[in-house]
Amino acid sequence: MLALMFQVGRDTVAVDVRHVREVVPRVRLSAVNGSPVWMAGVFVYRGQVVPVVDLHKLTGAGECPPHLSSRIILFPWPVDAPESLVGLLATQVAEIREISEGNLQRMPSSRGQPTLGPALPDGHGIIRILDPEWLLSQIAASSGGTIAAGITG
Repeated sequence: MLALMFQVGRDTVAVDVRHVREVVPRVRLSAVNGSPVWMAGVFVYRGQVVPVVDLHKLTGAGECPPHLSSRIILFPWPVDAPESLVGLLATQVAEIREISEGNLQRMPSSRGQPTLGPALPDGHGIIRILDPEWLLSQIAASSGGTIAAGITG
């Protein structure tokens, strides 16, 4: 699988590039009243309001650091409305590489936090394999309607 690599806390995470619509720089986000703490906010992208989830807060790893390598990874959501987008905020979003999914191992979530996906042993440590469709379907109900509605502008 050709994967976009990034960091969420101490976890190295990979997502299949076929799921990614685009990667954009971290921008100033507008708050969403009544949203969960992991909802970083919303921004306007090509005339559309896009909700953004801070993966660090979502997984209990603190807040996404304001590094130059922090990016918003855009995914079509919901799947049946590909023009609607959701952003995931992560750091060290800079590498695309080929990885083999041959030895995936399920990882339990901790403290009731969503899991970033199964673990894959790698020569440099452990890589978590993120399925954005699965993750977004898990958190949509608790997003205060921001994600479930597939907000469009």
